[in-house]
Amino acid sequence: MSARIRFHTLWIFSALVLSFPALCSAEEVADARRLPKGTVAYFSIRNMAEFRSGFNQSMFGQMLHDPAMQPFLGELHSKVADGLKHFESEAGFTVDELLSVPQGELSFAVTLGPNAGQFALVTFVDFTGREESFRKVLDRVQRAWEEQGIKRVEEEIEGSPAFLIQVPANDSPVKLAPAYAIKGSTLVFTTHTDALRTVLARWDGQHSETFADNETFKYIADRCQGEGSESAPLGAWFVDPLSIVKGALSSDPQMAFQAAVAMGVVQQVGVDKFRGMGGSFDMVRGDFDGVSHTFMYIEPTPRGVMNIMQFDDGALGPPTWVASDVGGFSSTRWNLEKAYTTVESLVDMFAGPGRTGRTLDDIAQNAETGRLHLRKDLIDQLTGSYQSFSDQVGEGAAARQRMLLALELRNAPAMKGVLARIAAIEGFPGKQREFQGETLYEISIPANALQQLGVPNLTQLQAGGDGADDGDSSVGIAVVEQRLMIAFEVTALEQVIRGLGDRERLSDSAVYKKVASRFPARAASIGFSRGDLQFKQSLEVFKSGMLEQALSQQMDFNLDFSKLPDFEALKKYTSPTGSYMVVDPKGLHWTSFSLKGGD
Repeated sequence: MSARIRFHTLWIFSALVLSFPALCSAEEVADARRLPKGTVAYFSIRNMAEFRSGFNQSMFGQMLHDPAMQPFLGELHSKVADGLKHFESEAGFTVDELLSVPQGELSFAVTLGPNAGQFALVTFVDFTGREESFRKVLDRVQRAWEEQGIKRVEEEIEGSPAFLIQVPANDSPVKLAPAYAIKGSTLVFTTHTDALRTVLARWDGQHSETFADNETFKYIADRCQGEGSESAPLGAWFVDPLSIVKGALSSDPQMAFQAAVAMGVVQQVGVDKFRGMGGSFDMVRGDFDGVSHTFMYIEPTPRGVMNIMQFDDGALGPPTWVASDVGGFSSTRWNLEKAYTTVESLVDMFAGPGRTGRTLDDIAQNAETGRLHLRKDLIDQLTGSYQSFSDQVGEGAAARQRMLLALELRNAPAMKGVLARIAAIEGFPGKQREFQGETLYEISIPANALQQLGVPNLTQLQAGGDGADDGDSSVGIAVVEQRLMIAFEVTALEQVIRGLGDRERLSDSAVYKKVASRFPARAASIGFSRGDLQFKQSLEVFKSGMLEQALSQQMDFNLDFSKLPDFEALKKYTSPTGSYMVVDPKGLHWTSFSLKGGD
């Protein structure tokens, strides 16, 4: 089957689904209740009228309507105008007409059908109130099929008229049998007829087995509802990675033995306890410009790899050495002891009981490694609590990104001894020096080291550099404030050692307090970002011309980013953001949010 035929075979999907639907009636059955229980991936917008309204009211939506943005947006529109005209000429309707068609809940899902490895894409679109426009688009799509020799066959499925799209036979291992049905003012499209049959059998939402009744999905949806929310979140999503892997492995009968072995290993190491992941998001709700929830569902188990993801309540706020002008700050309390025990038990499971401990003991007898014992000298010295901050120093081409990671210690003097032993190892790449009474170890990194590894120099990009060799960067390591500090730019570590002086602490700043007031009393992790500083850095990247140059090398698309307004004109559309993670009896729950109003 040619690419052109395949394109028109699935035209109804691209033309009617990839649009911006709106209003979903409260009386309608939720799409989750029309999907089979074996749904392995799901994404839904509950009410696109609210989505449109929320987007326009959001900080980003308001920014797009600012007069200062119009020169750049006009430039962007001129670049895509020819493509839009070509699309409209070929399609027989305008983009505006297409976007105005859907008027209800929009959902995408992937189901695992009755046949081994048969994945099917299912899409729902409600077009209530736009029936005339919908028919115009559908008629044009059908004419396109006829022109390509693609036939529709009407058939009754579960008491409803449905249309099967006859796809020409081909040698592709992926066999499609597209079908769709129109129920009232809702279009449902599937890539396999069996999937359409399972959906139509559940159309009234009363079926005994639906995706909405999936215990994992239900638990995640409940946790991601949001405190004090009277209505369901605007958007929701879910994915079951393990079921997807199982389905993929079972798609080839010749792989049956390998699949069985793989699933046996999965159960042995405890990956099967990871039941799924999902979340929700909202815009312009309460004091939030945006808020999202993410939940990782992990069944409790005394052993297995998922125990690496063990965290404890009690993440600390900003220490006194973090200044208020940092771009971001985070703090996490990881249960390092459980994580290490988990890794050791997994290694011993395959290598033999006690193998990990014996290997570490042997390494500790080697003078070439400083006789260091990985667990006793390093891991056992860490509490699992750590903080980090990032900032930018300098302006324009001289700007530099810095980050510092601080690991809380049980015994600071012992860790100082460990660092001294490491520095004494022959070939140690750094140098030792004293800085205001503290021993500091500095390791230089050549400016082109990342490029040689094929990794972009993000610091240089954000600073608006021209790609030239601007000098080496350095990593600083020291034990300060009962913490092992590692700074990616040694001046950040020197700043901590020197102290803030009369500079404001982050913990005392009004903007941080505003964000922190939304944190729960106890969390395993908290995060804070200055929206204005991060936006300014991103804007500098765009206006520097480096991104424009990179895009022009990849595609024939030149866009003049210099037409973007200056930061001061858009600063009012920035806001601080926060995040936190809490431990749940069945997993981990992350919440991220941005506040209304600029700071």
